[in-house]
Amino acid sequence: MSAQTPTPKGFALVLIFTGIVIALTGSTAALVTGNHSLMGIAAAGFAVQFAGWVVNGRRNGGAG
Repeated sequence: MSAQTPTPKGFALVLIFTGIVIALTGSTAALVTGNHSLMGIAAAGFAVQFAGWVVNGRRNGGAG
């Protein structure tokens, strides 16, 4: 019997989706404009998304 994968809810879900949007926006802007310094925005988005997954992991007691 395998454990269920915990689904993000609430604040964790908001952080994850916000991070995705920021990362996609930053990486797309860097690609379109050719300005590689815009990848810093994408890195910030990845950090926000990571924070969302950490919050979700803590909510589940580290399971998953």
